[in-house]
Amino acid sequence: MLLCVNVSNSKITLGVFDRDDIILKTSVSATVGKTTTEYAVLFKSVFDLHNFDTEKINGVIISCVVPALTAAVRDALGYIYKGKIFIVGPKLKNGLKIKSENPSQIGASLICQSVALTEKYPMPCLLISMGTALSMFALDKNGTFIGGAILPGIKMSAKALADHTAQLPQIDLTQKPHSVIGTNTVQNVQSGLIIGTACTIDGMIEKFKKELGENLTCVATGDIDSVVLGYCNNEILYDENLVLDGLKKIYIKNTK
Repeated sequence: MLLCVNVSNSKITLGVFDRDDIILKTSVSATVGKTTTEYAVLFKSVFDLHNFDTEKINGVIISCVVPALTAAVRDALGYIYKGKIFIVGPKLKNGLKIKSENPSQIGASLICQSVALTEKYPMPCLLISMGTALSMFALDKNGTFIGGAILPGIKMSAKALADHTAQLPQIDLTQKPHSVIGTNTVQNVQSGLIIGTACTIDGMIEKFKKELGENLTCVATGDIDSVVLGYCNNEILYDENLVLDGLKKIYIKNTK
């Protein structure tokens, strides 16, 4: 079984594949400053909680966008798996064609998502990834990664409103606004963040289409996308496991 680990700015997702099926998927908070031992204990506890026998793991691959966590997570997983642990980066084959001024600046999770897109969806394709940031990147008709745009994510925007205003609270971003016209402060913020983000996505999609001169397969991934997408006018597919699928495909490319 293959363990795929995605380290983002806010959480660490653990996904176990048995051939093509994800049989276990869970996540823990990503915290800079935790020691290797602390992460090892945390990972072991998570697997024990799910009654999963880590002896069944015969491969591990990591995607990490937080450099300060890479070594700690890798070494912690070394307590669970004694074989070679792969880390997505310039030295690892991924098969993705890139047309960019500086390919080394493309984040590991974005590489994984793009690899998965090229094998799962028709090209050209627009990736909409909603995490700490809202990232929108295009792959052309040949599956070549050509670039895109990065905006503040919905969680970042919500925190900024709460932190920098005296009377606007943190809100539940999983609740759908009933109307664009909120009748209280919470509804006002929900409308602005959720419906406003959907309008931003729709507007950016039209700009991408105009610049590329063709229709796009739009694929979204991320924690809040399923809520926001209901307010988008464009047809957008939702795929929550793009990073994990990409990790599996990259692992296969490097172990044949």
